[in-house]
Amino acid sequence: MAFSLYVHIPFCLKRCIYCDFVSGIYSDEKADAYIKALKQEILNISHEIVLRKGSEHLSSLYIGGGTPTSLSAITLYDLINYIFQHLRFIENYEATIEANPGTLNKEKLQVIHSSGINRISLGIQSFNDGELRFLGRLHSSRDAEKAVDLARDAGFENIGIDLIYGIPGQDINEWEKTLKKTVRLKPKHISAYELTVVFGTALHEHIKAHKLKRLDEEKIIEMYKHTIDYLKAQGFLQYEISNFALPDYSCMHNLNYWDRGEYYGLGLGAHSLIGKKRFFNTDKFEHYIEALSENKSPVRETESVDNERALSEAMFLGLRKTYGINLKALSEMYGKEILKLYHDEISELQEAGLISIHGSSGNFGTMSSNQSDCSRETETHMKLTRKGILLSNEVFIKFL
Repeated sequence: MAFSLYVHIPFCLKRCIYCDFVSGIYSDEKADAYIKALKQEILNISHEIVLRKGSEHLSSLYIGGGTPTSLSAITLYDLINYIFQHLRFIENYEATIEANPGTLNKEKLQVIHSSGINRISLGIQSFNDGELRFLGRLHSSRDAEKAVDLARDAGFENIGIDLIYGIPGQDINEWEKTLKKTVRLKPKHISAYELTVVFGTALHEHIKAHKLKRLDEEKIIEMYKHTIDYLKAQGFLQYEISNFALPDYSCMHNLNYWDRGEYYGLGLGAHSLIGKKRFFNTDKFEHYIEALSENKSPVRETESVDNERALSEAMFLGLRKTYGINLKALSEMYGKEILKLYHDEISELQEAGLISIHGSSGNFGTMSSNQSDCSRETETHMKLTRKGILLSNEVFIKFL
């Protein structure tokens, strides 16, 4: 099973209209205090990994935010080197950093790459300058294109681009232009997320005050369908609901989340899942700094995850992957006969055309609910249908 590390950098130069992440505006003073505290947490966790995991190495690193590249080149170099000095990674590790095109230059990208980061995820969101201004992004379409070129020149082969669709006022033609320009830049990975209106964000307040209007659901679905079809035609595999990659370039780190692998989360508000424990760091900046300055844990809450909940999570997380889940493997892992345990839910979803089941058991709908021989029925594979992908939340709620 993979074992991953997430490191959170809670700074941005400007807050986007839709953002609800744990982040604030960058300042040198705050960044210095935060990196000092983060180093202490890295040191503490390195000792804990030895105690809990023995000699096992990490398979992936993901530095996210916020905007990690709001930090200076010197600070990034110092932090990344500290991580690799104190933690062990497998030989073919994946190390990703999120980056905003408006915070990049040649020097910073070269420093990041030379420090051991081998994958970069560019938060471009759109190639329409009007849409970028609306979202509150600092960069222009031209800046975004330049950032891709600079990243490639710095040595990055594994480049991902993040996009957002469903922006108020957006139409399918503008979205198609963004997709086409993205593909022309030849990234290895594309993430396409529907714009989500979250309570407490500036976007939510504008919509609540009737200053903005949400895009019609029909238009959003049209954009999503077009995304799937267009990127498939361009050779991208849709390996998860919102993620597309060229062959062999799926994000290892994110796949570990969807496979419900173990991971440590370091930094403000970061989450961890180790064994049967899930724990959360404080999301209060001052509390985080104070705790680690006294060499105390910044963990705010710890909860136990029993077998039933773990299985539930494995079901709906696994179904996010377009190739779905191996029901036999899950049955063996959790000691539950999945097709019996979720018989009614699976039957309903299959009848609605939202999931498909393949394997030696054939069509699940023909199986008796009191069938005693499960050796045959668990040799199956379940995944979302195309309709199920479009209505995925209706599927996931059945397993919560």
